[in-house]
Amino acid sequence: MSNSEASQSFIMRVARLFLSASLCLFPILFLLFWYSPIVNIPIRAATVIFGILTVFGLLFAVRKKQWIFTTLSSLCVIVLIFLALPTRPPQHRVELRTAYINAMRSYLNCPYMWGGEGRFGIDCSGLMRRGLEDALVRQGLVGFNPLLIRQGLSLWWHDTTAREMGRGYKGRTRLIATCPSLNEFDHSQLQPGDMAVTTSGVHVMAYLGNGQWIAADPSPGKVVTFTIPEKENSYFSTPMNLVRWRILEDP
Repeated sequence: MSNSEASQSFIMRVARLFLSASLCLFPILFLLFWYSPIVNIPIRAATVIFGILTVFGLLFAVRKKQWIFTTLSSLCVIVLIFLALPTRPPQHRVELRTAYINAMRSYLNCPYMWGGEGRFGIDCSGLMRRGLEDALVRQGLVGFNPLLIRQGLSLWWHDTTAREMGRGYKGRTRLIATCPSLNEFDHSQLQPGDMAVTTSGVHVMAYLGNGQWIAADPSPGKVVTFTIPEKENSYFSTPMNLVRWRILEDP
């Protein structure tokens, strides 16, 4: 066997190994992205790497079927171009807030897990972020707005705590009011999607409207809703900083 043939044979073996690995990685990618209870930078990085390997593996698998290869390659290019398109602010903030509320509600009864942000386990700040991530990506696709999708991906990559949400979260939130007790606060000042962060920074909840709040609460051990006045949960008589996502603000 010539050096050229040996080299080609080696490349093909590596490519087949690459394809097999990518097909195995796809379910791992799905589980990591949607259901992993603990999401940190290594897991986020692994999700990105697995996603890239899966795409290249699929392209390699269909390389001999020209029309399929061309179609998949074109789709990848279109997605990249779409994500790189110039930004424009969201046109319908009410729709985005509604999508955010609905996204958080979809996590009702999911178990509480410190550090989690998936359906197998989620914590208080994880619920706030994951709900907005879901809403931004969904509305970005529906409204053909790459800015919203990029914002959602940025939120997914940049983790944060309840304390940081109350402090501005790198310009993503702003303080709108403070109160000694949510039970005594005038809720007419709030918009659906506004958040209440304890002044100690240990817990955060989101306002759903009509006097109702949602939180991943460690006491019941799951995502639950509360209606004011709430007498049993101590967080509703705790001093709070009320903050708003800037992207949900009306112009």
